[in-house]
Amino acid sequence: MKPPKILRLIFIKETVILIFGLVWLWFSIGLYVDSSYSVEDLKPHNGTIERLDSLVVKVKDKPLFKEITKQLQVTLSPDNRLYTIETTETFGEVVSKISVGDEATIFTKPKLWGIFGLKKASVINHLTKGNEVVIDYLVYKSSISGFFT
Repeated sequence: MKPPKILRLIFIKETVILIFGLVWLWFSIGLYVDSSYSVEDLKPHNGTIERLDSLVVKVKDKPLFKEITKQLQVTLSPDNRLYTIETTETFGEVVSKISVGDEATIFTKPKLWGIFGLKKASVINHLTKGNEVVIDYLVYKSSISGFFT
């Protein structure tokens, strides 16, 4: 029995290379966009922290340990929008610097450029409390610079 024509078309060598090339191009554009941003290009959201919560999103079994992905959720009072950031590390340093009731500024990517890059529009890229930087965008930017080159 012969496979359908569409399956034969998808699995030919040139199509697989084309799909891989398009995914690689999209990823490269995303890395370029994220690495070319500066803090001034990000969109600020000012307000009072109304909710601050941390939860486990994913647990992945590794051979010698479990990799636990955690998510920090922050809601600012004027817009009641949920801002998040995910990591496999702890949020102890961040949570020790901010608390519910503090005035903070959350910076996110502009909506237009959100289609490119590695983060969504509601992801916290940079967070400040007064003049103190709690989450630094430059740390993220330096971590992706190796991938881009």
